[in-house]
Amino acid sequence: MKINKLFILGFALTGMLFSSCDSRDEKEVSYEFNFGDSVTRNFVGKVVDIDHAPIANATIKMGSFTTTTDANGQFSLSSVPVLERFAYLTAEKDGFMKGSRATMPHDGENNMVIMLLPETVVDTFTAGTPHNVFINNNNVKIAFDGAFMTEDGAVYNGTVNVVAHELASTDPDVFIKMPGNLIGERTDGTISGMETYGMVNVELKGDNGQKLQILSGHKAEIVQNIAENQLDTAPATIPLWYFNESTGLWVEEGFSRKVGNKYYGQVSHFTWWNNDYAYVVATLYVTVKNSDETPVNGVRVTITREAGSTGDVLMDLGVTGVNGTLSAGVPRNEVLIFRAYNSFGILINQQVLPASPDLERYVTVIIPTVDRMGNQKK
Repeated sequence: MKINKLFILGFALTGMLFSSCDSRDEKEVSYEFNFGDSVTRNFVGKVVDIDHAPIANATIKMGSFTTTTDANGQFSLSSVPVLERFAYLTAEKDGFMKGSRATMPHDGENNMVIMLLPETVVDTFTAGTPHNVFINNNNVKIAFDGAFMTEDGAVYNGTVNVVAHELASTDPDVFIKMPGNLIGERTDGTISGMETYGMVNVELKGDNGQKLQILSGHKAEIVQNIAENQLDTAPATIPLWYFNESTGLWVEEGFSRKVGNKYYGQVSHFTWWNNDYAYVVATLYVTVKNSDETPVNGVRVTITREAGSTGDVLMDLGVTGVNGTLSAGVPRNEVLIFRAYNSFGILINQQVLPASPDLERYVTVIIPTVDRMGNQKK
């Protein structure tokens, strides 16, 4: 076990950030991640639309617990049975695609924000002939061969309505739009962390709104642009993952191949699909304190990898609970860069956490006293 204490130094370390770059060849993950024992935890949160406006009367489910959001889009659930390092919650509302969030829960209140995407039809065509669907100014192309089926496996020959969204890795709302979190199950059954190179969410519906899928034995091709700031580290091949709505985990299935500035991959069914680099997971436990050693509630903490691909946030660890604590699965044995935000959303720290081979990492973050403008008080 390694324990680090980080004294936040404002922006003094900006020049140290992202000084290295890796070739990002695919690595094997051999460590079996442990989700821990059963515990009970409390959750609060908010459901919003793409304009960050609250969504009232959304249905929230976590295990056997169900509630709805109030007029401000807020909800709360108390004493919910979850695992020590995994809790999964879903949010649904007519007119929106299903949303969800997964987290490593801590003591006190676990704060979540879920952004639901509108259920907007982006293209309509007739089954039976090949058709290409383009999303987000041609950033994504989905090539269908024309073969579809209903949920009961019957061949479908009517109108196909495509509801779809691209979620680029550079989207500032990526962590509240995406389902679950960036933890997935590999083809060998091991659990790994994930670094996204872009996601696509697709639903297929028929003439009467019935759900459709690609006909068994057929595939569709997803072609997605690679973000410009990821091109240098984008691997030649990258695992493809789909989101399992039942378990709250991403599941590795197939791969995408890099051609120019795009990834090309084939899929046999539709849900969320994600191009992700996989890494070995270590559990990071963070305690945020004031300079007088008192715990700080409500501080948002994010991390990036110094050897990462984007230069942007790798993971939003969440908001600290009543004891100033939170936890998350992070890359093992890599340098991590912490960022903590005060209640006004102002960046109040940038610091480097040294690499560690440990499978559990404990860090205490000491933040300075700041005024409303984020300036450190003397």
